[in-house]
Amino acid sequence: MNLKEIEEGIMEIFRNSLEELKGKEIDLNKKQDEFESWDSFSHMELASKCEEKFNITLEMDEIVEIDTPQKFVELIQKKIAKK
Repeated sequence: MNLKEIEEGIMEIFRNSLEELKGKEIDLNKKQDEFESWDSFSHMELASKCEEKFNITLEMDEIVEIDTPQKFVELIQKKIAKK
C-alpha cells in the first residue's frame, strides 16, 4: 500500500467518523483541537477504524500521541512497512 492510498484511506475514515467533514476536503496537518467533533471518544473510534481498514494493531501509547490526521498516516506507514 502506497502513501496516497493510506492518505485517501485516512481521509475516508475521518469523513465517515466526524460529522463536520462529510463531503469536505481534509487538511491532514490540522490539529485535533481544530476539529469540532474530534473528542476522546471519536479519537478511539478513528484509531479502531484505522486498525480495521489497514489490518494493523495500534498500541495505546501510539494512539495518545496522535493529534493530526497526518500522524495517523505516518504511524500506519510505519506499521505496514514492518509487516
